[in-house]
Amino acid sequence: MKAIFAIAAAFLAAAPLAAEPAPARTPEETAVLATVEAFMRGLAARDAAAMEAQVTEPGLLAMVEERDGADHVELAPLSEAIASIASIPVPVAEPLHGEVVTVDGPVATVRADFDFFIDGKRSHCGVDIFTLMRIDGAWKIATITYSHLTSSCGAAQ
Repeated sequence: MKAIFAIAAAFLAAAPLAAEPAPARTPEETAVLATVEAFMRGLAARDAAAMEAQVTEPGLLAMVEERDGADHVELAPLSEAIASIASIPVPVAEPLHGEVVTVDGPVATVRADFDFFIDGKRSHCGVDIFTLMRIDGAWKIATITYSHLTSSCGAAQ
């Protein structure tokens, strides 16, 4: 019986270590992340205007995918990527996790892991890297660079 209590006590003692609290963020980091989150809500809603409100013009989308043993790179204006997302006829979702926000004066980055779902099925996963600029006091996304992985995705989060 003592062994059961010892094991239970060990699990209870380890529980706070397993639960990772959200990192404390500065007001600027919070504002940067809010811009990215607003863009991602627009993506999930396939709402071009909501996404466009969060980006600079011109903005750039860069995708890198390992394909047939080589790196395949695609570059596109953010406006074209937004129009493409808005035209998808089925639900999409791109939940982010593990966000790391870095702010250096008027520039910032957000790095996050993601899973991309089309009509409820995971299409791919990877890492998103958002580069933002502070323009007239507001944070705007200037570039989105992401990896496109299909075979090395772990369990969806």
